This record gives sequence, structure tokens and C-alpha cells, in this order.
Amino acid sequence: MRFLISIIILLMQLELFTNIELNGKVYYEPQPKQRRFHNAIANRGLSGYRDFLYGGAAKGGKSHALRWEGHRNCLQYPKLRMLLIRSSFPELERTHLRDINYDLPTEVGSYNQQKHTFNYYNQSILEFGYGSTMADFQQYLSANYDAILVDEMTTIPFDLTYMFRLRLQASRSDFIPFFAGATNPGSKAHVEVRSYFVKKTASPERYPGYDPSKICFIPATVYDNVILLSRDPEVLTRLQQLPHKEQQKYLFGNWDIFEGQFFDNWNPEIHVVKPEYYLSYPQIRQMTAILGGLDYGNITVLMMGAKDHNNNVIIFDELYMDKEIRDKKVSRTKQFLSERNMLKEVIIADTNMWNPDAFDMAQKEFPASYYLNAGLKLLKVSKKVSRNATDNRGYRVACNEAIYNALDYKVDLESGLIIKQPKLKVYERCSWFVETFPALVTDPKDPEDILDGQNDHPYDAGKYMFMTLVPPKEKPEDDRPGWLKELNRKKPTTDFMEQ
Repeated sequence: MRFLISIIILLMQLELFTNIELNGKVYYEPQPKQRRFHNAIANRGLSGYRDFLYGGAAKGGKSHALRWEGHRNCLQYPKLRMLLIRSSFPELERTHLRDINYDLPTEVGSYNQQKHTFNYYNQSILEFGYGSTMADFQQYLSANYDAILVDEMTTIPFDLTYMFRLRLQASRSDFIPFFAGATNPGSKAHVEVRSYFVKKTASPERYPGYDPSKICFIPATVYDNVILLSRDPEVLTRLQQLPHKEQQKYLFGNWDIFEGQFFDNWNPEIHVVKPEYYLSYPQIRQMTAILGGLDYGNITVLMMGAKDHNNNVIIFDELYMDKEIRDKKVSRTKQFLSERNMLKEVIIADTNMWNPDAFDMAQKEFPASYYLNAGLKLLKVSKKVSRNATDNRGYRVACNEAIYNALDYKVDLESGLIIKQPKLKVYERCSWFVETFPALVTDPKDPEDILDGQNDHPYDAGKYMFMTLVPPKEKPEDDRPGWLKELNRKKPTTDFMEQ
């Protein structure tokens, strides 16, 4: 059966998507910001864009637009194969599969519940997938797709979604493959998504061929969802009644403040030191103590810090080494310290560097030996920071608490002046720390700890250094104020009730 399907119009060589209309009935009419997202993809041949992200605040209609982008392409081009993925099947079901049978008439296409595919009358297929690990995605990595759509991209490790680009392959000469996602700020891939799509500062070393001119980010907020605001005007009121930080996240889609952020007292305007206020290296060497913190692994990070006589700490430099061989990491570390005349400074390193079973199994040697043989002053980090923090979790929690407290500051609400400075600041040139630290999220199963699977290497290196420079004080067995303990030692001669 043939259908009259009106999807786009052509004007001045631009594809201007207006709606999806079947036999005179409109099934999808995007709102202005959604239309901008669809048209950006439709005109990628002229603009050069290949990667697209639609996201930001809550209630912006992101998931809906992403699914209909799949419908739009599959209806327009016969025999396409597209993939739309989410991190879990329940989320996929709630946001897409629950409504898929109501999107289009059955004569145009239908959903196959066993295969999780929507099959169109023109032999195009929109496949729905889910997962958050490599094992989950193995079944999809063996197929090729004309386009890949990722919903709530920050909930899936970015290395996995980035790998999906290898499966992009055009099945038609008139179709340019593309990658598109929709997401809110936060969760495990926040750092990478923010740098790749939002800030466009991703490292070409980590992502070969990365070209910011091919990245298109379209922010969306509740203000762009006119349909929702007209149906439920008070949704805006409810968002406006949130505290300031929550407003920034949910109302304005601020990528520097997001749900689940562990160090939610971080403020780059206060904690990040601009270059014009840097101390010179000779001035830094005059401070009370200088120390390096080293986190060793696939990604190895050295953070350099110094403290003054008031226990204020600055993180003034960093060395970030991604997937380099051990010998090169050692030589780069030595060169880095030598250029700063800091070869004599002590480096505190994670305990796994002294574990021969964790690394270099062939030689049966531990990584620390290579640093020590190069003449660097490498010491094992002490994880006994308090009576109750000798195990790994206890140490991590103690570090989190100490650094959170060191970030604390106070601002006079009337004048706007800072009346209490934080005890920890970071130089802007420590770009990896500045980018990854505020993006660390809380483990939902352990509110006192940070979720595994994030790029926490700069933080780990920094905390080894910080906790050694400023070890927390032991809490006394009786931590009541002295005057109260003294009062309780004095036996009253009379009962005041009798006076």
C-alpha cells in the first residue's frame, strides 16, 4: 500500500523539517528547539557536523525528539538501519518502548517486541538497545548502522558510546552517517560529554581526529517545551522555587552544577586561581612544604601542591599521562620535575605501586621501583588518617570529608565579598583537575563515597598529596568542649531547683 508521506520541504538547498504528516494527518510536529535539532542533522552535508547533542535542563523534550529523529530518517530513506540505546531496559521501556506503538499507524510500521525493533513499510529498521558495559554492547558492535542515537548519554561510560562510531556505515550513497545523543548533566560520563560536546575541549590525543567544528550542541530547557508549559504551567513555578544550585541544574541546565555532584560546594570563581595571580616557581619553593601526589595506572597523574604556614594548600601543577608505557611515564615525570627545579621534592604514591601482582607480571617487578631507580623520591601513601579510617573505604571517606571541608567558604550576602577563604585552591593550568574534580558524582549506594568508573585519577593524586600535607587531627576519645568536661567534674553542692 502506498502512502503520501510529507516530512520535509526544500528551500534554497536547505532541508527544513516541519513535521511528519501521513495522508493529511500530522503525527509529529516538533517544537522550535526540537526543530533546530532535527534541521541541524538534516543539513549536516552542508554544515559538516557529524556528532550532535541535544541536552541540558529537565523537561526539555530531549528523549521524544531523539526517537522521532529515528522515525524521520527511517521514513525518508528506505532500507536504513538505525540504533537507539539507553543504559538499562527499564529506562528504555519507560521513555521509548511504552509509547512506540502509538507513534505511527500500523500500516506504516510496527514494533517487534521480541527483537526490539521498529520495522517500517519501506524496509528501514530502528533497533532499540540498552546496556552500560562492554559485555552488554557486544551484540550491537557486530552490526553496522547508518546512524546511532544515545539517550541520556552521560549514564553510559563515554568510551563505550564513542566506540559505537566504529559501527557507523552508510547503506546508501545519498545518506551521511551520524551520531546523536540527548542527555542531562551529571552521572558517570559527565566529564567526557561536557568536554566533547559542550565545551569542545576534548583531547585529540585521546580521541584521534577530534574536530570541534564537526560537533553540534543544542541546549534545551523547560522554556523550550511550550507544550508542557501550556499543559502544566506550574511546572515552571516548581522549578523556580528550587534553591539556587538546583535551579542552575534543572531550570537552566548548568553543566558545572548537576544532580549527584559530590563536591557541590565547588565554585570555579572562588577555587580556581587565574594566571595573573600565580606565584612563580621560586616563590612556590619558598612555601612551608611542597609535595607531589601520584596516581598510577592506565591513566597516570602527578599533582603538585604546596602549603603555607596557615595550612592553606594550592594545587599548582599537574602532569597527566594517558595510556603511555611505563618507561615513558617515568622519564616524563622526571623531566616535568626537573623543568621546575623540584627533583628533590617527595612524591606520595598510591599503595598499588608497591604491588608486584598488580602490574608488570612478566618482570615480576613493581612500578615504584622504576621511579626509585630514576632517582625520584617516591614514598608510599599512608592510609591511616584516623582511628576509624585504616581500611580503603574509611580512607576514601576521610579524604572526601577533609577536602570537602577545605573547599568551604563564606560570602557576605549584602556586599558579595568573601569573608572566609577556602583552605584549598587550584591553579587554572591544572586543566584536568579543574575539569574532572567538580564532575565527580556520589555513589548512590554509599552517599559518603564517590562512584567508581569516573575519571577520578587527578582527584586521587591530589588527595594523596593534600592528606599528607594537612593530615586531619585525631578526634579525642571525649570530644566535648573543655568547659563542659570541667563542669561535669565539679559536684554541685546544692540543687538549683531548691534555690
